[in-house]
Amino acid sequence: MHRGDRGMVTVETAFATLFLAGALALAILVGGAAFVLGQCQVTANEVARQSARGDAAAVARATADAPAGAQVVGRREGGASVVEVTWHLRLGSMSWPLVARAQVLEER
Repeated sequence: MHRGDRGMVTVETAFATLFLAGALALAILVGGAAFVLGQCQVTANEVARQSARGDAAAVARATADAPAGAQVVGRREGGASVVEVTWHLRLGSMSWPLVARAQVLEER
Protein backbone atom coordinates (compact mmCIF):
# COMPACT_ATOMS: atom_id res chain seq x y z
CA MET A 1 0.00 0.00 0.00
CA HIS A 2 1.32 3.41 -0.94
CA ARG A 3 1.48 6.08 1.70
CA GLY A 4 -0.79 8.42 -0.37
CA ASP A 5 -3.58 5.82 -0.53
CA ARG A 6 -4.24 5.77 3.23
CA GLY A 7 -7.79 6.76 4.08
CA MET A 8 -9.26 6.13 0.61
CA VAL A 9 -11.41 3.25 1.82
CA THR A 10 -12.78 5.46 4.58
CA VAL A 11 -13.74 8.21 2.14
CA GLU A 12 -15.34 5.74 -0.27
CA THR A 13 -17.28 4.17 2.59
CA ALA A 14 -18.48 7.59 3.74
CA PHE A 15 -19.72 8.46 0.24
CA ALA A 16 -21.43 5.08 -0.13
CA THR A 17 -23.12 5.53 3.26
CA LEU A 18 -24.36 9.00 2.29
CA PHE A 19 -25.66 7.70 -1.03
CA LEU A 20 -27.48 4.80 0.64
CA ALA A 21 -28.97 7.10 3.29
CA GLY A 22 -30.24 9.44 0.56
CA ALA A 23 -31.68 6.55 -1.44
CA LEU A 24 -33.43 5.21 1.67
CA ALA A 25 -34.87 8.65 2.48
CA LEU A 26 -36.16 8.98 -1.09
CA ALA A 27 -37.71 5.51 -0.95
CA ILE A 28 -39.46 6.35 2.32
CA LEU A 29 -40.73 9.64 0.87
CA VAL A 30 -42.10 7.97 -2.27
CA GLY A 31 -43.62 5.11 -0.26
CA GLY A 32 -45.29 7.54 2.12
CA ALA A 33 -46.65 9.60 -0.76
CA ALA A 34 -48.05 6.45 -2.41
CA PHE A 35 -49.72 5.46 0.88
CA VAL A 36 -51.35 8.90 1.27
CA LEU A 37 -52.45 8.86 -2.38
CA GLY A 38 -54.11 5.50 -1.70
CA GLN A 39 -55.92 7.00 1.29
CA CYS A 40 -57.04 9.92 -0.88
CA GLN A 41 -58.40 7.49 -3.50
CA VAL A 42 -60.34 5.56 -0.85
CA THR A 43 -61.80 8.84 0.44
CA ALA A 44 -62.72 10.01 -3.07
CA ASN A 45 -64.45 6.68 -3.81
CA GLU A 46 -66.41 6.71 -0.57
CA VAL A 47 -67.48 10.35 -0.78
CA ALA A 48 -68.56 9.92 -4.42
CA ARG A 49 -70.51 6.75 -3.61
CA GLN A 50 -72.32 8.31 -0.65
CA SER A 51 -72.96 11.53 -2.55
CA ALA A 52 -74.48 9.55 -5.43
CA ARG A 53 -76.80 7.91 -2.91
CA GLY A 54 -77.77 11.31 -1.48
CA ASP A 55 -76.58 10.46 2.06
CA ALA A 56 -75.25 13.79 3.40
CA ALA A 57 -74.36 12.36 6.84
CA ALA A 58 -72.25 9.59 5.26
CA VAL A 59 -70.60 12.16 2.98
CA ALA A 60 -69.62 14.20 6.05
CA ARG A 61 -68.18 11.10 7.78
CA ALA A 62 -66.24 10.03 4.70
CA THR A 63 -64.90 13.56 4.20
CA ALA A 64 -63.73 13.62 7.81
CA ASP A 65 -61.72 10.43 7.12
CA ALA A 66 -59.59 12.20 4.49
CA PRO A 67 -55.86 12.45 5.25
CA ALA A 68 -54.84 15.49 7.30
CA GLY A 69 -54.46 18.53 5.08
CA ALA A 70 -56.39 17.04 2.15
CA GLN A 71 -58.99 19.07 0.29
CA VAL A 72 -62.16 17.27 -0.76
CA VAL A 73 -64.16 18.87 -3.58
CA GLY A 74 -67.34 17.34 -4.94
CA ARG A 75 -69.66 18.32 -7.78
CA ARG A 76 -72.47 16.97 -9.92
CA GLU A 77 -71.58 16.40 -13.55
CA GLY A 78 -73.88 14.86 -16.13
CA GLY A 79 -75.85 12.65 -13.74
CA ALA A 80 -72.78 11.61 -11.79
CA SER A 81 -71.14 12.59 -8.54
CA VAL A 82 -67.51 13.57 -9.12
CA VAL A 83 -65.11 13.96 -6.19
CA GLU A 84 -61.49 15.07 -6.19
CA VAL A 85 -59.27 14.76 -3.14
CA THR A 86 -56.06 16.80 -3.30
CA TRP A 87 -53.14 16.53 -0.90
CA HIS A 88 -49.87 18.40 -1.29
CA LEU A 89 -46.55 16.62 -0.81
CA ARG A 90 -44.21 19.21 0.66
CA LEU A 91 -40.44 18.99 0.70
CA GLY A 92 -38.94 22.18 2.04
CA SER A 93 -40.25 25.06 -0.03
CA MET A 94 -41.39 22.77 -2.88
CA SER A 95 -44.84 21.24 -3.17
CA TRP A 96 -46.40 18.64 -5.47
CA PRO A 97 -50.15 18.04 -5.61
CA LEU A 98 -51.36 14.45 -5.38
CA VAL A 99 -54.91 14.15 -6.74
CA ALA A 100 -57.34 11.25 -6.49
CA ARG A 101 -60.58 11.37 -8.48
CA ALA A 102 -63.74 9.26 -8.37
CA GLN A 103 -66.92 9.39 -10.45
CA VAL A 104 -70.10 7.50 -9.55
CA LEU A 105 -73.46 7.59 -11.35
CA GLU A 106 -76.28 8.94 -9.22
CA GLU A 107 -78.73 6.42 -7.82
CA ARG A 108 -82.33 7.26 -8.64
